[in-house]
Amino acid sequence: MKFRLAAAVSLCLAAGGCLSVLPEPQIPSALISLPADRAVAPADPLRADVAVYPPDSTRAFAGVDIAVRTDQELVYLGEVRWVDTAPRLLQNAVVDSLSKAGGAGRAVTAQQGARVDYDVRWRIVDMAAGRDTAPVKVEVIVSLMDSTTRRVVAQQTLTATGSPSDRAPRARAAAMALAAQSVADQVAAFAAKNAVPKATPAN
Repeated sequence: MKFRLAAAVSLCLAAGGCLSVLPEPQIPSALISLPADRAVAPADPLRADVAVYPPDSTRAFAGVDIAVRTDQELVYLGEVRWVDTAPRLLQNAVVDSLSKAGGAGRAVTAQQGARVDYDVRWRIVDMAAGRDTAPVKVEVIVSLMDSTTRRVVAQQTLTATGSPSDRAPRARAAAMALAAQSVADQVAAFAAKNAVPKATPAN
């Protein structure tokens, strides 16, 4: 085995180096984020402590690539990427929105491990651009769960759409970012509305 490996190395060196069969990594021309200053505060105050989980997702929407729906298949938008994985961006966007709400409650990410009254658990149903200038769509199913009893106290499907200004990848990604931020704001509003204060246990 060692002889074969040495022979292969010698052959590569003699030929002036081996040719790589791996594809060259594509460097995106732009990274798309959901800035905290774009988060919209919920209309209702946050009256209880809430932990926001990253949304569950299929592999198609779980990474940094921006999905494009074409007929019966999904491909990915070229030249642009999310700055972080889509679930993590959405999670942080919801926390940013809830953090702007009034009220005595606080919002944290689930990874912080804080003791809270409610958990925001959700799932990405769709998060894809369309072909050329077709509308983009972000759809999620969100549940508010009592962190003690694990009982679902409220559930809702939330959707946002948008139309790119043109077919360029950056324009389509920008429309996706606006739709994603809109859904995150809707999730925050849902949590603030349904997270009612818990009664203090009697001594």
